[in-house]
Amino acid sequence: MSEAAILPVAHSDARARIEILDVLRGIAILGIFFLNIPTMAQLWLSSGEAAASATGLDQAVGWIDGLILEGTQRGMLEMLFGAGMMLLTARAMRDDGPIGVADTYFRRNLWLLGFGLLHLYLVRWPDDILHIYAIAALFLFPFRRLTPSWALALGLGYALFTVVDGAVGAFSGYDGDLTSGAWLAQEAAPAKIDPAPGMWDIDDVGSWNGIVEAVSTMLIGVALFKWGIIQCLRSRAFYLVLAVMAYGAGFAMRLWSMSEVEGNVPAGLDMSELGRIAVTVGHVALINLAWSSGVGRRLLGAFAAAGRTAFSLYVMQSIIGIWVLFAPWGVLDGGSLGPAGLAAVAAVVASLQLLVANLWLLRFESGPLEWLWRSLVKCGWHDSTQPRAALPV
Repeated sequence: MSEAAILPVAHSDARARIEILDVLRGIAILGIFFLNIPTMAQLWLSSGEAAASATGLDQAVGWIDGLILEGTQRGMLEMLFGAGMMLLTARAMRDDGPIGVADTYFRRNLWLLGFGLLHLYLVRWPDDILHIYAIAALFLFPFRRLTPSWALALGLGYALFTVVDGAVGAFSGYDGDLTSGAWLAQEAAPAKIDPAPGMWDIDDVGSWNGIVEAVSTMLIGVALFKWGIIQCLRSRAFYLVLAVMAYGAGFAMRLWSMSEVEGNVPAGLDMSELGRIAVTVGHVALINLAWSSGVGRRLLGAFAAAGRTAFSLYVMQSIIGIWVLFAPWGVLDGGSLGPAGLAAVAAVVASLQLLVANLWLLRFESGPLEWLWRSLVKCGWHDSTQPRAALPV
């Protein structure tokens, strides 16, 4: 399939959207709350205040999280950033592409960096991904004209590096990806609310590692977009085969990494990052497979609203988790809930967010933070008060 056949024209005011990308983004942004809520539940706790024991259901939920969810939700968001870059800069792919495309792209991500810093220091969420993705997107722009094969090869470079790297701890920016039992095995982290969370701690390369990981996964998203995979342009048979192969390889690598951390196999190659990428691709393939059927579209269609309001929902999750549910004045005791209880809380919050997103878009074009972001990028007031049906396609 030629590149021209899969690159839609980018519009300056309201570019055409590919709904499956909104669905993928919506599922990822709601799914990431299930992974963030354990940290949110412990941010106000001192060391030793976590739940002292875990039930069998807690163990099962933790195992499922480690095998299926951990790292894959941000993986989908990173791949979607890569696909979004291709959509936003489509005109810049032409020799006569206006400089305004690059100008908009960089202003867009510089403003995202600003929002991320506010989220990090004002809302006090230490695991913010907005500033990481904004910086990564700035590095991504020069690679927009790579062939999909080269984009995939470069994107896999970081994962392949982690396989052969001997100093895994020195380069790991995201603890807990290796094992489903990591949350259960750790004591509650020391309180993170009192000190300002540091982004560039000289003794911690986690943020830099996160940027490298994000750029790499975004490049894989670029490749998937150019091949027409992430936007449901392939056959159902293709997605079925891809899902089986990606899940088979990914689950095998993740089970190996989990067994390695738990001491069941000798320490050896670190397969966790390759496993994360493979399972993420499996999720993308499975969602596209479901989307290719009429029933699947009806079932998944509601998630498009969450995708269109993902920025607002993500910040809302932090406010709800840190300042409403688990704060000292909150309604829940973060130290008494295990993975199963936290997953139940996350399911309720995510369901309410999905409902709110769909109701909001009955009247507005996008979420409130999306509106603010777009207005800042345009350096002018963006009217988002029209019903969605009245907007140009």
